[in-house]
Amino acid sequence: MIASQTPVLPPVRASRVLRVDLVSLAWAMLVFAIGLWAVRGGLDLLAHPSGQWWRISASLSGMLATLCAVYGLLLTARLRWMERSSGLDRLFVWHRISGDAMGVVLVVHVLTSVLAEQKLRGGIKNSILDMTGREPYMALAAVGTALVGIVIITSLRAVRQRLSYETWYFIHLTVYFGLALSLAHQLTLGSTLAGSLALQATWTTLVSLAFATALLGRWWKLLRSVARPLRVTAIQRETDHTVSIVLGGRNAARIIGEAGQFVVLRMLRERQWWKANPFSLSAAPDGTSLRVTVKERGDASGALSKVRIGDRIAVEGPYGVQTVSVFEGKRPVFIAGGIGIAPVCAILQALPMETRPLVLLRARRVEDIALLDEITALAERLGGGVRTLLGPTASLRGRDPFSAPALRGAIGDTSCVAAHVCGPPSLLRAASSGLRAAGLQRHDIHMELPWW
Repeated sequence: MIASQTPVLPPVRASRVLRVDLVSLAWAMLVFAIGLWAVRGGLDLLAHPSGQWWRISASLSGMLATLCAVYGLLLTARLRWMERSSGLDRLFVWHRISGDAMGVVLVVHVLTSVLAEQKLRGGIKNSILDMTGREPYMALAAVGTALVGIVIITSLRAVRQRLSYETWYFIHLTVYFGLALSLAHQLTLGSTLAGSLALQATWTTLVSLAFATALLGRWWKLLRSVARPLRVTAIQRETDHTVSIVLGGRNAARIIGEAGQFVVLRMLRERQWWKANPFSLSAAPDGTSLRVTVKERGDASGALSKVRIGDRIAVEGPYGVQTVSVFEGKRPVFIAGGIGIAPVCAILQALPMETRPLVLLRARRVEDIALLDEITALAERLGGGVRTLLGPTASLRGRDPFSAPALRGAIGDTSCVAAHVCGPPSLLRAASSGLRAAGLQRHDIHMELPWW
């Protein structure tokens, strides 16, 4: 199913926003929150002769927890200018870091709030009872905090890996309710905002805008993809456990993307419509169709591999910034394993002639490599070649194919090379480490970060 002669769309317009701008936004929000806390009594607490450290920690940690929540919401809004500057994978990684930080700060806020109030309320027990229901708005805050806590716990890697993506996702959605329930107590009881209608209105507006941006940015794309689905137009078996699916139809022209990007697919069938999973494009989009190559390795991919001609598929995206542009005129080197070969095939279709790409494909057996003939033909047409790294992992001990000597031997001169790595996390780590040791700079090694 070679698509090397398929016309390629012009590149998607890049964002003028830089990755550093998103970092600057986080710092600006942090300075704003700390500054607001300082002028609204924080400095007075620091200067209090008897010391108010628990109250200082409670007040400041409450503001910072809200700050982390707002920033995390903005990162998941899938705003085009954000996604095109950093990639959806990095936004989700930063979102996870923001959520982890919120969890730590929230624990500090709860503990220090109880300790700060215990003397005034007759001990820790009464302080806890007041803060879980006896004080106005605190019952809502307690429920909201519990919901946020559940989301944070289920997002820990050890817990998340035991859950299906769909289960984790629907639990994750409850964070919106948790944050909304917690806002009221901050406005009425928090020492920073209480007593100032102007500050309460400003803070409520900022938080509401973050909620609205996340909800509209995320759900508008979902509703649009469901209302204007694509249809399965062709299916081809690639290996015993891999199938390529071509999506087309009258709505295909609305999807503008580049080779190397991925889409989020949702089957519009009974018992499947609520499941959405990302899949890399395995052919450069041409304005009339999209192709994905799916390996049967889970519930979602297994179900998608059994689609029929004519089935409707909702498509979100494409997303991702690991496209042809990452090579910047340097010689392309691809290292891929598993279903990570899909974006390699797409990018090869979009590369200029005589770029001499080198493709290193890792698999247990040659029969397990999907699209091998197509990738080989594309690489040779561009003046490059393909090497396969075969065998069980255990059999490769002592002759690591991703060691620095092995990679230098395969690549040759690494001074003008840029690498694209795609595959399971273990391959990403091994290949990235080997490439660095072989002489490539960090900015010349490109990959989608694992975000689930």
